[in-house]
Amino acid sequence: MTELSSGGDSLFASYSEAAKAQAESGITSADPLKLSIEQARAQQDLYFQTLNQDLPHVAKITDLKVSSPAGDVAIRLVYPDLVQAKSYIVFVRGAGFWAGNLDSHARTMRSLALLSGSVVCAIDYRRTPEFHFPVQRNEIVSVLDYLQSHQESLGISGSPVLFGESAGATLALSAAQYLRDQNQDQLAGLVLFYNNAGGFKPNARAYSQWVWKQYLGPHLATDDPQAVPLLGDLSRLPPVWIGVGEDDPLMTDSQKLAELLTVHGQDPILRVYQALPHGFLMWTGSLQPAFNALQESVEAIKVMHETKNI
Repeated sequence: MTELSSGGDSLFASYSEAAKAQAESGITSADPLKLSIEQARAQQDLYFQTLNQDLPHVAKITDLKVSSPAGDVAIRLVYPDLVQAKSYIVFVRGAGFWAGNLDSHARTMRSLALLSGSVVCAIDYRRTPEFHFPVQRNEIVSVLDYLQSHQESLGISGSPVLFGESAGATLALSAAQYLRDQNQDQLAGLVLFYNNAGGFKPNARAYSQWVWKQYLGPHLATDDPQAVPLLGDLSRLPPVWIGVGEDDPLMTDSQKLAELLTVHGQDPILRVYQALPHGFLMWTGSLQPAFNALQESVEAIKVMHETKNI
């Protein structure tokens, strides 16, 4: 049985302590409003590297290409051990739709695999501003279809949990809505950390407005219900678990999602984590409360898998 330690006393107890240590490295998150997209991605990659040091060991990593309407999309499967026919989780990263890759969230992916005992498949969806909705959603759907039809050769089984954080949580929710509309019941559940599924907000900070403008592109309205999940149909979705930090400027999106799901007869779980900001899952290697939140989501994932795959 593979085990993953949280690091005990080596992890900071508060975000302020972890953020101070990160600041001392001199490497900060990038601002695409002040840099070219190439420069911003390069700086963001350096930032991600500082959060992905001393990665936990996993049994196997497999990189593949999957066909999608926009062309091949890269995926990475992380195996916690070599036992065959394991349950699986499909991971959709955040990073504002414009940044990140298969390496940027390596710690989250590996920790998720080790804590859950499931295979984790990450999707390197096409980024904005070069590509807009629905390209990213369609790539997620294509990967889900591929995984379902290649379970035996990939050593996976059952129905997956779709796990997204930030922009990735929005994409995961959008993909679940699409699958429901196609009468496909292949998901065991959704785990959504600090989504931004409410779309463009005129009173939001400039960066948040820019993120949504790039995602929607020049031809979609800001209130398009297909692109903005909270404006779409939230009925008849699989079980949903939602996690968000109380200091997240986008917390209202998570609260609104829980409220709307309840109105539509769902029974979502909403967990608000004290004194944590947006994007805290990136800090599971240095921040104990972030690691604890990931552990809690894993318990929900296990229930989703067990319930769906009985």
